[in-house]
Amino acid sequence: MSNTFGWKRKNGEKVGEVMFEFIRDIATNLFFIMFLVFLYQYWSEKRDWSRQIKQIAVFLFGALSIILCMKFTIPTNTGFVFDLRYIPFIIGGLYGGPLVTIGLYLIMFIIRLSIGGMVGIIITTTISTLIAIVMLSIHKLFTTWGSNKKISFATTLGTYSALIVAVMTVLISPGAGLDQRDWITYIAGYLVGTWISTKVVEDIRQHELLQRKLIRNEKLEAVSHLASSISHEVRNPLTTSRGFMQLLSEQDVPDHCKEYIKISIEEIDRAAGIIQDYLTFAKPSPEKVEILQIKDELKRALDVMQPLANMNNVKVQSVLMEGLIKAERSRLQQCFVNLMKNAIEAMPNGGVLSVYSTVIDEKMVVIRIRDTGIGMDANQLSRLGEPYFSTKDIKGTGLGMMVVYRIIESMNGFIEVESEVGKGTCFTIALPLKKEAKEKISLKREVV
Repeated sequence: MSNTFGWKRKNGEKVGEVMFEFIRDIATNLFFIMFLVFLYQYWSEKRDWSRQIKQIAVFLFGALSIILCMKFTIPTNTGFVFDLRYIPFIIGGLYGGPLVTIGLYLIMFIIRLSIGGMVGIIITTTISTLIAIVMLSIHKLFTTWGSNKKISFATTLGTYSALIVAVMTVLISPGAGLDQRDWITYIAGYLVGTWISTKVVEDIRQHELLQRKLIRNEKLEAVSHLASSISHEVRNPLTTSRGFMQLLSEQDVPDHCKEYIKISIEEIDRAAGIIQDYLTFAKPSPEKVEILQIKDELKRALDVMQPLANMNNVKVQSVLMEGLIKAERSRLQQCFVNLMKNAIEAMPNGGVLSVYSTVIDEKMVVIRIRDTGIGMDANQLSRLGEPYFSTKDIKGTGLGMMVVYRIIESMNGFIEVESEVGKGTCFTIALPLKKEAKEKISLKREVV
């Protein structure tokens, strides 16, 4: 890449005309970036892509933006050129992940190397390396931030990149021919360009999430009303039937009849469990809220699921951090057990169940439950949590994941899922910490 910007001033050329040409050329770079951002967001919104396909698309659109920005530059009278190539690099790296960051970094370096100019190569390599290091180190944390914080961070990174370019250019090549006004305009171009680009990305993403949530809520509303209206009436006769079955099992009846009675009781209990899931789904608001230690609750859920893991030859590993949250213990346990049970059942031939918890900025605790099982394709992933949808075919009702989503939402948290067929699935849950208990958070980790 290059290192700076400017324009070649002709004799008698007015400052206003020069400024107009500069703004016009800046607008050209911004047009390329914004057009490709809109195109990617519109295109991806219409498709249920897997995470890997989305990363490839982000890389391709980001690389094309960088190439176009580096193609349509503004030459200076000293040989330097200016463009907004770092903006698509920052946007693509932050939202695409480490692999996209490395790919865009290599694209930028190769193109700049082909252009030549030792000063430009040095500045490009230095700036792009610093940006890449920051994005690689902040990626996991960036995914947990809200929209405003993401926009602020990306804008700050873009602005500081422009500042570093300015400082390095002045130090390495004082005769670049740029005055103070030129540098202010250059830095302002990066500030505004990065802010607009990130704002557009976040607004479109929020719109897409809201649209999906509305569609999902419409599907769930009918199930919720049905569940709340009939669950109690169905559970009462089941309880009566179970009681009589238990009485029969205590009587002097043939052994084969006792076996039938046992199966009947088990099926009644299974039906009662399904009805309880419907009740939880219909009324997710916690009834008995208390202050819970997330580390202890995760350990309790792991202890409950350990026998099932042993039966399925699944190795369990965890790294847990302490953090206090407000929740109803029984429903929080139901959420964790459902997710861990699904993870274990997704590994019929054995595997590894990993459970991690960490505290982010003393405001939120993030729990990741990862398996190395069969995974899900893009279509299954998009329908996860819908009524009656299950990846277990006839063995599942889909209620378990519906309940998990409702419980997390009722706690003002959110859940994200990443999955790849044949490689496994990762559920990421973020829950707000109890505000009054921030000082009490211990950063001690325990490896189980």
